[in-house]
Amino acid sequence: ELDKSVFGERWESEIIRLTIDQDNYVTANSGAFFGWDRYTLYKNGKAIRNLDGQFTAFSPNVSLQNVGGKAVWEFSDAEDSVTVIFDGVDLRKRYNLDKAYRPYGFGDKLIFVGEKDGKQFIVYDGHKIGHDFDLIHIAYFCEPVLWSVTFGQGKYVFWAEREGQLYVVEVALPEE
Repeated sequence: ELDKSVFGERWESEIIRLTIDQDNYVTANSGAFFGWDRYTLYKNGKAIRNLDGQFTAFSPNVSLQNVGGKAVWEFSDAEDSVTVIFDGVDLRKRYNLDKAYRPYGFGDKLIFVGEKDGKQFIVYDGHKIGHDFDLIHIAYFCEPVLWSVTFGQGKYVFWAEREGQLYVVEVALPEE
């Protein structure tokens, strides 16, 4: 229930709404733009970020959540626009990444999967932690979602591969 309270509520298939304190955030498909769909993150009715993608097997407008009082938007188009927007900032650009996936909050700190030059790894609170992997399994629909990154109850769990070896990795905060 605590995890559910930090995630935005999906309205229809393409709109997600989230309230953080007095601020209202909405992500929505705001129409076609040069052959792509334009998706927009709004804060109190004002557009603060646009991303282009296409609804293929799933909506690229994946999730909207509250991490430490800041809005976190996961956007995953099947092609180039795979990123996490944290407090209005594209984390691909902030950390010089090719892609960013599957954000989750540990308290006030953000954890997500980063990808650079064909290697995938975990970024926690702005720092790369742990090993590089050849593949961290990430899926949003169908059977592969069973092996995708999962999170909740203070744990971040994923299947990964490195040099032909399969790993199950769990990242958890130390108990207080």
